[in-house]
Amino acid sequence: MPNTLAHIGLQTPLTKLGLPTAPLQWIVLGCIIPDIPWILQRILRLIPAVDPVNLRLYAIFQASLFSCCILSLAFALLTRKTGFIFLILSLNSLLHLLLDACQIKWGNGVNFLLPFSWHTTNFALFWPEHSFTYLLIAMGCIALVVCWPQAVKGELFLQKPNTKKTICLAFALMFYIISPFSFIKAAYNADVHYSKTILNKWEQAGKTVEIDRGNYTTQTQSIDSYAAKALPLNNPPAIQTGIVSIRGIFDQHNRITVIEYHEHKSHRDYASYVGLFLVMLLWLHSIIRMIKEARE
Repeated sequence: MPNTLAHIGLQTPLTKLGLPTAPLQWIVLGCIIPDIPWILQRILRLIPAVDPVNLRLYAIFQASLFSCCILSLAFALLTRKTGFIFLILSLNSLLHLLLDACQIKWGNGVNFLLPFSWHTTNFALFWPEHSFTYLLIAMGCIALVVCWPQAVKGELFLQKPNTKKTICLAFALMFYIISPFSFIKAAYNADVHYSKTILNKWEQAGKTVEIDRGNYTTQTQSIDSYAAKALPLNNPPAIQTGIVSIRGIFDQHNRITVIEYHEHKSHRDYASYVGLFLVMLLWLHSIIRMIKEARE
């Protein structure tokens, strides 16, 4: 998926084109809502007791358009312009997922139709390292620099929710957190992200598999996926240890014959870290200014 700065670079002007009065703070929050499950996944997978496959399948449901709209509603209920803010957040969640689907992601993609279908959408137009991504990163930096000064002076529409909104907010958050548990088994049976193929070693022979951004180790000639460590490769990529995506076929010895591979660069993570930091900084700056003005 594109990094946070890339999403901001594309989605800010598109949102402003359709909703000129949309506050930058809510636009950038909408840019990261689909990534919240993946951010939490990175943190939770450090806990040994957490099953990585169930965690991935849980995150897939939360990252769907349906769940993103539920979380958008929860945030919008904290404002006095619930409909307007919900529109901004849900629109940017949709734009985020559309941009994600444009990127080439083997063994990955966007689940637009959940909870009705496990179909994974992947338009596969460009790799993360494509020059278009760098253009979007530059646009994201420019959008923040240009819009920031005016944004912090604007209205956030934040308001303490009344009883009715509080109840709706609680139900929305409970649904967002609890509902994915009901779909983990269905996601596994649908072989989403090749979860069943990788884990079910007794039926692997002859099956195709795709691994997105796995850690390849030259010494062991194996690749790590979210579902299993050190998957052996028959014909390993001609690269040094690093992050690589592969397409392949399992043989009768549970080894993967690589058909195609792509080596990744690490810039995406750094651009996302910077983007997330700037989003938090923008909100902090805005809230401090709002409190200061309320006291004056």
